[in-house]
Amino acid sequence: MDPMEVNSSGTQELYTDPLPFARSYQMEALEKAIKQNTIVFLETGSGKTLIAIMLLRSYAYFLRKPSPYIAVFLVPTVVLVTQQAEAVEKHTDLKVGKYWGEMGVDYWDAATWKQQKEEYEVLVMTPMILLDALRHSFLRLDMIKVLIFDECHNARGRYPYACIMTEFYHRLLQSNNSQLPRIFGMTASPIKAKGSSIASTYWQQISDLENLMNSKVYTVESESVLAKFIPFSTTKLKIYEHVDIPNAILNSHETALEASNLKESATESTRKKISKLFLTFLFCLEELGVWFAFKAAESLSCEEIELFTWGNLDISGETIVRDFISDALKVFSNHVPAAPWRSIGDDIYASKDAGYLSSKVICLIEALLQYRSVNTHDECFFVTSS
Repeated sequence: MDPMEVNSSGTQELYTDPLPFARSYQMEALEKAIKQNTIVFLETGSGKTLIAIMLLRSYAYFLRKPSPYIAVFLVPTVVLVTQQAEAVEKHTDLKVGKYWGEMGVDYWDAATWKQQKEEYEVLVMTPMILLDALRHSFLRLDMIKVLIFDECHNARGRYPYACIMTEFYHRLLQSNNSQLPRIFGMTASPIKAKGSSIASTYWQQISDLENLMNSKVYTVESESVLAKFIPFSTTKLKIYEHVDIPNAILNSHETALEASNLKESATESTRKKISKLFLTFLFCLEELGVWFAFKAAESLSCEEIELFTWGNLDISGETIVRDFISDALKVFSNHVPAAPWRSIGDDIYASKDAGYLSSKVICLIEALLQYRSVNTHDECFFVTSS
């Protein structure tokens, strides 16, 4: 049955067409979306797409052919075109078309788009395709009954989402055109700014998004509502003691470099390569422990490893770099268990005391081992230095 009913004035109105497994907050969001343009702000995994699908079900009466109207579902990436189209096909009986750049849509004419409108009821596409079709008048905004924006926090600046709204939607709005599409946005994060913790700035960005989308943000009042359906992590902080490890066990092979008679460009490339390797080994020593520095040198010393795909290294330069790695490996070998018993897994705390593993690695291992007795989503660890 089509989700239409007749009110007291004799005009037809929409009512919800829910799926039987819809959650309470999804139903609440659907009711909001039917009454007004809505941006659903919910956690990843909370089922925002299902709300969009139920909205399409509620508008199905207006979309079924030979209706001249369509719904458009915009997604930011090509991968999501297929994913969201399949979701719509699974939960509705609407005919779904899929569109992305590599299909050659840039070369389609009005006749081709007319054929698509007549064949399909929901068009799932990347936003630039709709923007170009609108700019060429192949599609018109007043023929779109529902316009869905996936990851609508991208609607800013010159991003196609924003251009669709400013160049077309708001112009129709200002002209008092009554044939405006229902706008439905989905996001897990309504702002994109980094490092801003000022509440006024946060709310201003949400207000700007609402104004651009001519919509109101909907979210659940309490996280406990979502917690019934979505596993939330509990953050725990683990602190490790940072220990400085002397870097004197490495030398830069500067003497060999100066005596090599390399060309100036090759000398500089070789010096940069050695410096980069030196910093890599030093990072392993300080952050991970001598065992990882040894394993890094061991890996880089393999003949099969291609180290010289950049720079102007000649044979002499390659030899100097490989000698540097070889010498580093020898130094590290003297500080780890002797072969063939090069294993540090039996007692990680003894390995820490011996300098094989850093306290940071031990702290991380301890955090990961706790996952053996807790659910995967129950705890989230942040490892930081004291």
